[in-house]
Formats: sequence, structure tokens, C-alpha cells
Amino acid sequence: MIDFMDWSASIDPVWLAGGAALIALLALLLAVQARLRIRVLKVQVSEARRDHQRLSNSMLALHGAMKVIAEDVISHDQHQSRVRRTLDRLSDQQSELRLRDVDEGLYGQAIELIRHGRGRDEVRKLCALTPSEVDLLFSLHGARAARDARPPP
Repeated sequence: MIDFMDWSASIDPVWLAGGAALIALLALLLAVQARLRIRVLKVQVSEARRDHQRLSNSMLALHGAMKVIAEDVISHDQHQSRVRRTLDRLSDQQSELRLRDVDEGLYGQAIELIRHGRGRDEVRKLCALTPSEVDLLFSLHGARAARDARPPP
């Protein structure tokens, strides 16, 4: 077995100093390289933090914009519902007015026919009225029409 002390005694001290210097130089180079890599990593971390901050700000702005849009959509839907209800109400009123005009027109026409001495069947057919409507109109306006048609005494 080789004794370490014997082996180290046979090595030239210059070689030993050169090897130690080489190891120290390698350690120094590794330290410099590690230091450079640490700097690069610090720069990358700093850039990543800036990017993260920018993205966070963009996300907050987008969130705010989406909230505004959502509120506008809700407001628009409510306004559209109000307009739809108003249009429905106006349509109903228009239908009622049309029916009223038709009814009043038919009744007015029937009254004129009664005043001109037309008979019940003729008034019913011309005005498309039910027999009870014709009876009512004749009871209201027929007697007056008969009185107006008689010559004065």
C-alpha cells in the first residue's frame, strides 16, 4: 500500500504550487462565471417582474372594461325591454282604436240606414251586425226615424 506521506513527499513543490494555482484559477473562473450567471438571472427576474406588473395592469384594465360593457349590456337590455313593452302597449291601443273605428263606422252606417228607412234584415246584412245589435239600434234610433219620417199634422 502506498503511504500518502511518501507519495506527497515525492511530488515537486513547484508542481504542487502550480496545481494549487490552477485549482485556484479554476475556482476563480467558476466564481466569475457564477457571478455572471447570477447577474443575468437577476436581469431576467427583473424583466419578468416588469412583465408581470404590465400584465396585471392590463388585466385590471380589461376587467374594468368588461364590467363597463356588462353594465351597458344590462342597461341596453332593460331599455330594450321598456321599448318592447311600450311598443306592445301602443300596438294594443292601435288595435283597440281600429276596432272602435270599425264598430263606430258600422254602427254609424247602420244608424244612417235606419234613418233612411231601411229594414232590419237589410241593415243586418249591409253592416254585418248580429240580430241583437240590429234590434238595439232599431230600438234606440228606429222610433225617432219613424217620427222624423211622418208628415207634421
